[in-house]
Amino acid sequence: MLTEENKSTNTKEQVKQLFKNGIYYRELVTGKSPGIIVQNLDLSFDKKTLFSNLDFAASYGDKVTIVGDNGSGKTTFLKLLSGVEDYPYSGSIEIEGRIGFLPQHFEEVDGSALAIKVLLRSLYDDEINEFLELPLEPFSHEWLQELNSLGGHEIFKQLSLIGLGDEILKRPFKSLSGGEKTKILLCALSILDPDFILLDEPTNHLDNKGIEWLESFLKSYTGAVVIVTHDRSLINAVSNSISELSPHTKKFTHFRGGYKHYLEEENKRRQRLIEERRFQDKKLKKLKSKTAQAQSKVKTRIIRSGSDRDKLSYNNKEQRAQKGIMGLVNQLSDKVEQLNDNLVEVIPDRSQISFDFDNLPAFSSLLGIAVTEVSKSYEKQIFTNVSFTLTKGEKLVIQGPNGSGKTTLNRIIMGLIEPDHGTVSISGNAVVGYLDQEQENLPMEKSPIELLEEDNKINASRQTEIRNLRDFGIYKWHDLKSPLKNLSVGCRRKSQLCQIIMRKCSILVLDEPTNHIDFPSLEVIEDALLTFPGIIIATTHDRYFTEKIATRVIDFSNYSSE
Repeated sequence: MLTEENKSTNTKEQVKQLFKNGIYYRELVTGKSPGIIVQNLDLSFDKKTLFSNLDFAASYGDKVTIVGDNGSGKTTFLKLLSGVEDYPYSGSIEIEGRIGFLPQHFEEVDGSALAIKVLLRSLYDDEINEFLELPLEPFSHEWLQELNSLGGHEIFKQLSLIGLGDEILKRPFKSLSGGEKTKILLCALSILDPDFILLDEPTNHLDNKGIEWLESFLKSYTGAVVIVTHDRSLINAVSNSISELSPHTKKFTHFRGGYKHYLEEENKRRQRLIEERRFQDKKLKKLKSKTAQAQSKVKTRIIRSGSDRDKLSYNNKEQRAQKGIMGLVNQLSDKVEQLNDNLVEVIPDRSQISFDFDNLPAFSSLLGIAVTEVSKSYEKQIFTNVSFTLTKGEKLVIQGPNGSGKTTLNRIIMGLIEPDHGTVSISGNAVVGYLDQEQENLPMEKSPIELLEEDNKINASRQTEIRNLRDFGIYKWHDLKSPLKNLSVGCRRKSQLCQIIMRKCSILVLDEPTNHIDFPSLEVIEDALLTFPGIIIATTHDRYFTEKIATRVIDFSNYSSE
């Protein structure tokens, strides 16, 4: 059991933790059946409570998805299980088995190392580590021969299935795209084959081939999977249970089944809570009324005129009556206090985002964008002769492999880089908004409120700005006022989306718009985009989003020079 009192005993349980190989791996093996049991977990940061009396369990073979609002503590929970961070918590975490954790970001990985070496180091194999120390040129005949004797064939087979060729493996890890880095480490994790796989948003940078490989791998994986993801199609295909982490109760609520079943059960649960809270409020009102009536009968001691004997008799009788009334008042007050302490927490309904842009010049019937035979190359041709025309109300989804140039096209449309050939033509009154994937130009020192207040393209009251941010799912006052650098990536993306909508942009260029955003907010934002009166160009691998939003789909692999 990992508690504050006995964390020092970890070494006796053969704990192995190495943190610079992209995958965080450790062994806690004492001979029991593999399992994770978390009980009565409490954790707070800077006076903000993340977990309160939280319980969680996973056994070998379970496929659990953790969902919850941005900033509710999902990543923190995975880090606790993996041992990446040693947070000061109370309660107990019991782990038996080998755990492999793939985080969202890979800052600690040696970026100058070749991708193949990063992959091999992530296997935590002593023989392979010795092999990497040999004075052999990577990918030379001798090097490949030696690696194959250690199981290299299986490594290259998995790499091929996930969509990675030798040319990627020969490049420095830092030169790879986010999707390529994720594929490298997912491949290593599949070969490492721990008892428990912990994944934090693994599909955020994966292309369709990578997602299909991951889905197939997780479905056939015999161990346990605990995954934080917003990929609803992946959840439906893989998960047998969903654990929702509430920012209100600071606990998990556990649901059986996939995403669709979770939505249905969550709605039923919400309705039950609403009815229960309604009953409690009604009962509380009656108790408070009875308490007030009883308190009104409490009097100070009264001495009546008459003989001393009469006064003494009356006052004794009055004191007995008053004592009974006070007992009733105390009894009722205790019931009021007990009921107040046990009021059920009803999750607030999300407001719906609505647009009222139709009368603006930017949203006229003449709105349109034409991309004509656009080509771009750097060291090699990325894509060639991309053409499409969109008019008001159309919603285009662009799909394609990692590195096929989707983000490059977005930047060409925004005028941030020039195409080698071809043109982009946008109707004169259009206002174009760009949700970039990397958040490169986001002022991290500003709060979400300041982001909108200090934007000279937004003309709105502070009250309206706050209401819109809450509509997009940033409803905590703490998050509204905190610097963006201190908020989750999902909160930052919500702030960006709110900003470009409040600029009354008539063309939205969205690069992976669903990445990092929690389910409740995703549903609201998607419903809003369905009714958006302008043009949407979205680059995404989110199959659920594509089926729901797209009026047209372009596969960028058709424009590759290869």
